[in-house]
Amino acid sequence: MRRREFTSVELNQESPIWGVVVTTLLRHAEVKHCVRGSPETMSPSSSEIGVSVIVPTLDREQELLDSLNDLVQQSYRPLEILVIDQSLDRSTSVAQFVAKHYDLIRYHRVTFRGLPEARNYGWHVARYDAIIYIDDDTRFGPTFVTEHLRALQMPGVGLAGGGIDEQSTEPDRRRTGKFNYWTATPSRGFASEREEYVDHAPGGNFSVWRHAIAAVGGVDERLSVGAALYEETDLCLRLKRAGFRIYFNGRARLTHLAVPRGGSRVRSITTYVAGLSHNRSLLVRRHIRWLQRPTAALRLAALVASYAWHYHSSGIVVAALRGAARGFLAGAKPPLVTAVPAHELVMHSRSAKG
Repeated sequence: MRRREFTSVELNQESPIWGVVVTTLLRHAEVKHCVRGSPETMSPSSSEIGVSVIVPTLDREQELLDSLNDLVQQSYRPLEILVIDQSLDRSTSVAQFVAKHYDLIRYHRVTFRGLPEARNYGWHVARYDAIIYIDDDTRFGPTFVTEHLRALQMPGVGLAGGGIDEQSTEPDRRRTGKFNYWTATPSRGFASEREEYVDHAPGGNFSVWRHAIAAVGGVDERLSVGAALYEETDLCLRLKRAGFRIYFNGRARLTHLAVPRGGSRVRSITTYVAGLSHNRSLLVRRHIRWLQRPTAALRLAALVASYAWHYHSSGIVVAALRGAARGFLAGAKPPLVTAVPAHELVMHSRSAKG
């Protein structure tokens, strides 16, 4: 199995100046969706749907415990919680919590690192067809899962995003979940409490149907570069291209603590900007028309220049150029997904039936 360094994080994607390969068989007894995953298929009633919440984690013991505590108190059932732990050392406290809630929590200690890799591993081994992804430093109320499932059941929806509260000096007034094809810029605005169809969803709070993510080949692990920026945006744009709709439900809400330690922080600003350039160039190649690419390139150049000016580093420009070239080439290739070993799928299938 391929290995990567864990370098994914949901950061401000603008400058400091500007602020599957393996398709899992669907379980007909659990979800009565069309096996082909058509966006037009009617969604089953909530009572028939099981939900798998996937929590990738890295060296955030206490924050993970708080998030898990909120999850076990969810009012919705049937529910399973999958912890994808990429930490070097296993936490005794987490192990005790998992053992206490063995009927709800499945703990997977993995040797690879990378958020796209963890997402793909999670949906492959998940028991249920409704998948929710959250960060390991989030808090939320008891109806969080219920609200996500309600959003997923909107007509034609393949993926749904939820509201996010974060500590900020000023409110985010950007248009919620819109993607500007002329600049290849995804706007966030996820503090909104509205409900609406959007272009993309927040990486730290979204849900997706298993058949939908399988239909587009999973999360692209080519975006596991630098801070793994735009991996959720790319997934959403590929889902839209396949005919699915993206929905935002501000009531499927959580608080993102944005803990500075652990998780997926990138310490080197040069590495961060190189990754930003790589992944943004991949988006340009894959999703932007030729007519729009010059303006998207100019926007990226402006971002890189602002970082270089702010940090007084010409090395940032060199790293960004290299990253952009590699990303543009990567955008011509299909999504990359690491196959989960067959014995792990078999073992989990047996436990699910039990």
